[in-house]
Amino acid sequence: MIELKDLTFSYLKSDGSKVSETPQLNNVNLSIGAGEFVLVCGPTGSGKSTFLKALNGLAPSFTGGVITGELKINGVNYIGSEPHEFASLVGFVNQQPENAFVGDTVIDEIVYCAEQLGLPIDQIRTSVENISEILEISDLLERPLATLSGGQQQRVAIGSALVAGQKILLLDEPTSALDLDGAAEVLRILKKLSAEQAVTVLLAEHRISRVIAEVDSVLVVHGDGSVTKGAPATQFNDSRFAPPIIELGLKLGWKPLPVSVSDASLMWNKSNTSFEQKTFFEPKAEVLKIENLEVSFGAVQAIRPISFSLFGNQITALMGENGSGKTTLCWALQGSGTKTKGSVTSFKGDTAELGSNERLEVLTMVPQRAADLLFLPTLSAELEESDRFANVQSGSTAKLFRDLAGRIDTSIHPRDLSAGQQLSLVLAIQLVKQAKIVVLDEPTRGLDYSAKHALANQLNSIRSEDRSVLIATHDIEFVAMVSDRVLVLEQGSLIIDDSPLEVLGFGKPFASQLAEITQEPGLISLEQVKL
Repeated sequence: MIELKDLTFSYLKSDGSKVSETPQLNNVNLSIGAGEFVLVCGPTGSGKSTFLKALNGLAPSFTGGVITGELKINGVNYIGSEPHEFASLVGFVNQQPENAFVGDTVIDEIVYCAEQLGLPIDQIRTSVENISEILEISDLLERPLATLSGGQQQRVAIGSALVAGQKILLLDEPTSALDLDGAAEVLRILKKLSAEQAVTVLLAEHRISRVIAEVDSVLVVHGDGSVTKGAPATQFNDSRFAPPIIELGLKLGWKPLPVSVSDASLMWNKSNTSFEQKTFFEPKAEVLKIENLEVSFGAVQAIRPISFSLFGNQITALMGENGSGKTTLCWALQGSGTKTKGSVTSFKGDTAELGSNERLEVLTMVPQRAADLLFLPTLSAELEESDRFANVQSGSTAKLFRDLAGRIDTSIHPRDLSAGQQLSLVLAIQLVKQAKIVVLDEPTRGLDYSAKHALANQLNSIRSEDRSVLIATHDIEFVAMVSDRVLVLEQGSLIIDDSPLEVLGFGKPFASQLAEITQEPGLISLEQVKL
């Protein structure tokens, strides 16, 4: 279905004068079969999104740059073609499909692509019926898009991308903002499309641990221009993006490397490997007190009466399904979100009553859409402005950013960074401030495993008796790595406030993959495993 011969893609230099000497994709040669389910992975910023966009003409038509070689789809060379020439062949779902919706209702959104391609009305009607049945959204067609869950929105985006009969589906981080059930729902649908409808699926993803056992092959964009493809167990020699199940196998020298929980469990039972008990940091000073907090949007009560405190020396995880109220709670704590009733008391008073400068002394926040905080024309300008605003030594933000994302040309525009690199930049900008409370909303979205370890180190480095971190996330493995305490929301109510072992352990509500593999009481993260 897809054949690449000597495919090379290079961005232009930052001044637009000529092609960069380092191609993002360099002499790529590979083929992908009809109905093949392919995981596309690689380190943060390696070029995964660029690779996908090269397959539908967005690179270079939208991104700029130069592309050469051959890009054959079903035997026809489309190199240099415009995106509209791919549209009836290749469907694309970007990292945040909800931001690309053009309709108000599900059916408006699904038919839009088919209408743009000029399909006859009868054919559109039949296609909508077929694709809705396959994606299990027939009962949602008249629903407003704004009322859907994250998983339902992803399925609508997939429907819009395939309604005209496209046989190739490209998805960029489709599960990164979904809870465990929502992610599993989307993966099941993608597997169904490839197995039953012969749709060739290419899925770029950082949450590899729950995906790897479902795919037929793994394609790695290495970051040096090279791209390789092979069986899942053979493609993870680079620990920067190896998921916990693979990292466990590498650490213990297992061959072949297991890619499913059942296979890893068998190998664990034969290994007689020991592990250390997990230790957690004790709470110190109370830094934020939440009393009877409620948040409502019209008749909808998003946060029901909640009371708890945040303490120094602790990293607290905030978990729950999509729509449970995590983001709403984060903004209410920050003070600029809607607060219907109750109080959020800091050492300077209620956060909602503080001025902007006073609030930043108390609490700093990284929102889900981290790029919204980037507004200057170059990376170097963002780094310098961050140091000036935080009144810290020159280079402080840059050092934090390098620790998270590595060395990057500081002359480039922040919007030209990958989603993971943009998040790393905003994390650095916010972490360099000396606020007593740091609130992070989905901070690992778009980060590879190496960047997650770097973030964990940064969060541990800012620990103090009067400083606290709250992380709202679906990333179970990251919570297992860093948290001292876990809060769980359900439909706006706080239903769990407990130790990570009681939330992430085997048989618990959000069991980590390591807990599922080992079934050992008290073992939830890879760092506990002894050689």
